[in-house]
Amino acid sequence: MPSGPHPTPVRGPMKHLLRILLALGVIALSAEATLAAWTNQPTVNLPVNTVAGNQQNPTIVSDGSGGAIITWSDQRSGTYDIYAQHVLASGAADPAWPAGGRAVCTAVNNQTSPTITSDGSDGAIITWADSRTGTSDIYAQHVLASGAVDPTWPANGRAVCTAVGNQLSTTIVGDGAGGAIIAWYDVRGGVTGDIYAQHLLPSGAVDPAWPVNGRALCAAANSQFNPIIVSDGAGGAIVAWTDSRAVVTSDIYAQRVLASGGVDPAWPVDGRALSVAAFDQNSPTIVSDGAGGALIAWQDARSGTTDIYAQHVLASGLIDAVWPTDGLALCTAVSSQNAPSITSDQAGGAIVTWYDLRNGANFDIYAQRVLASGTVDTGWPTDGRAVCTSTGSQTSSIVVNDGAGGAIVVWQDVR
Repeated sequence: MPSGPHPTPVRGPMKHLLRILLALGVIALSAEATLAAWTNQPTVNLPVNTVAGNQQNPTIVSDGSGGAIITWSDQRSGTYDIYAQHVLASGAADPAWPAGGRAVCTAVNNQTSPTITSDGSDGAIITWADSRTGTSDIYAQHVLASGAVDPTWPANGRAVCTAVGNQLSTTIVGDGAGGAIIAWYDVRGGVTGDIYAQHLLPSGAVDPAWPVNGRALCAAANSQFNPIIVSDGAGGAIVAWTDSRAVVTSDIYAQRVLASGGVDPAWPVDGRALSVAAFDQNSPTIVSDGAGGALIAWQDARSGTTDIYAQHVLASGLIDAVWPTDGLALCTAVSSQNAPSITSDQAGGAIVTWYDLRNGANFDIYAQRVLASGTVDTGWPTDGRAVCTSTGSQTSSIVVNDGAGGAIVVWQDVR
């Protein structure tokens, strides 16, 4: 098992009861009626599901019409299942969907850690770690815009990988044609894990051009874990991960898998090294560069404390020559910077956010823009723009682009 952090399924009830809520801040110019269901009170949120039992690990995707589809792991039956709900742009739960959410998978034992992507038709494809057989496998299901589970897919989900050993830490992206590519952390080879991927067709069938139980993207020595995925814009995907092949430290690697199911032969076997600097690099986050490649950011301990770095890998598999070897420093402020999240700036660069302990007492939220040229935007402050420095700690930031070259940031706040 890897020494670094990686998601694992929840095997028992949590100490405290959890609920799934959705908070959204909206700037309305003349759409008060349309947005009337959204509260304007910062301590009051939209209930997505409040049934008995724990609901946890929510994740969200746009519905393409101003609303969103949310999925989560749900303990209402005693074990964890997968549910989903559609929230309209108005702030109302879609009345065509069941109150309390659509059951996506209610197979025996636990289904946990769902991830979600759009199907391109206002529905979604959801994947998760599934222990119905006693070990953790990968399953997926298609939920239609109508709120129905796609009847052409198997009840309780399509088996994506049922190889020996555990498969965990799923990540998913649409293939641009109504299907999806799923990557995961896989220990079929023994006690250490590798990175695998599989392609699901819109029909719900596993792509027969791809190997049964997935294509190995990296089977290097020791563990590779925490995979993240982005479309390559050509029906394939780029997957990045944390890699401990160096034994004493962890690094950041990436690999491209083609729509054909083959690993891109222009990329190195077992992945392109994005950073092999001293000490640990981990917690990667990824976004498309808009040209078939990807921008990846991570937290980096080469200085002795964790900082934020980024790298640009081209569609060819080469590191962008104008970017520094082992990555560009986005923030090297005092103390630690952690858990970056990335989004496109829609100009070939990216905006990255993280939580930051430079004030010495509590975590704050900062952000930085990196240009396509491989330099930090000089219009932004050195070591990042302060997004929130309120009292108490702010952590777990997530960033999305605003459609106009900027970004919207959300975080957890204990002020």
